[in-house]
Amino acid sequence: MAKRFSYKVFGKKKVFALTAVVVLIAVTAAVLSACTVAGAPPMADETYFGGYNTEPAFDGYYSAQVNDVLNSTSLDDATKAAYLWALASYNWGQTSQYAMFQNKVGDTVLNGDKGTMAYQQYHKEKRADGDYKGEKYHYTIKHIYNSSFSGLVGSIIEGSLESARLRFVANTGELSGLYRFELSGDGKEVTTFTGTQLLGEDLLTTQWKKGKDFGGNGEEIHKSGIVAENGKSLDEVIAAIKNDIQTCEVDDRLIQGNINTLADGVVSGATIEKATDGDYYKITMMFNLEKLNADERSIEFLKSDNSASEIVWERISISFELWSCGLFKSYTVDEAWNGRVMSFSGMAQAVNNVYFSYSDADCSMDKELEYLTDYIKSGAADGE
Repeated sequence: MAKRFSYKVFGKKKVFALTAVVVLIAVTAAVLSACTVAGAPPMADETYFGGYNTEPAFDGYYSAQVNDVLNSTSLDDATKAAYLWALASYNWGQTSQYAMFQNKVGDTVLNGDKGTMAYQQYHKEKRADGDYKGEKYHYTIKHIYNSSFSGLVGSIIEGSLESARLRFVANTGELSGLYRFELSGDGKEVTTFTGTQLLGEDLLTTQWKKGKDFGGNGEEIHKSGIVAENGKSLDEVIAAIKNDIQTCEVDDRLIQGNINTLADGVVSGATIEKATDGDYYKITMMFNLEKLNADERSIEFLKSDNSASEIVWERISISFELWSCGLFKSYTVDEAWNGRVMSFSGMAQAVNNVYFSYSDADCSMDKELEYLTDYIKSGAADGE
């Protein structure tokens, strides 16, 4: 209860003034409380991916063919690795749920100047099942630091590379549609490293504002990829994937890492080792650069991923961890390329680490749905 002040002590005008102050404090507190409730959209922190080392239950799609490859006595290790990479890529498109965390760090040189870029992505999906239309939550952050870019050209380059976007497709209760958040302010000013790590990767944070299409039309989250049956032979499956890689839309590709590992001679060598701390395999792939750069589809994927032209790899190696059921546990792509970006000649080298979890806890949308509900109720969504 508010303290009652004596009229005799303060006088009438002073009581009114004090009352106004009390009201102002109460209103300010309410506004601050609303902002606190709304807060910022959930972003990955060191507590995420508790199920990273939990083996997923998955026995559909191409899990049988993964087993055929691993147990084959006729395939060499290079062919096995090439097949396993493709099979795992397409299996990922058929999981009922997954969470993914990606951290890519490397140097970019354009117009003679250099900057280090961190590209971070957190993405999770729960896919449609019966009346449930599925849900998706993901954000990407690109951050330039240790940069020598300067002047107008440097500003243009940095502006094209520094960005952040967050997208939530909700299909639960009253929350139905697309809810987008965008970078709030100058990326170089508001995007920073948090000082904490997830799976050994330094985490980025940034500031968000409501996107222009907040509350727009959503989508039903389907499993992706070509229609297949687990009972098909390995040869039939590889032929189907080869065809899909060649005919799919570039932006809808399932093959990971921009590499068509099924192109003849692209994978030149590999090692495959059974892990000692779980039911998964550790695999490395080496590549024939001449054949890789001659593979038109791989080059198309690389151009699309980097918004570049006249692009070729200078080096590349891939290591990945594969659960025995046929799903990725993690992968690392270490690569360098040169080409043209925004009409500038340039090159880039980067290490791209990607981690997956399929556990119920890591794939839960409860935190995001609760945040979005509070954000809308607070009235924060009514402003810009």
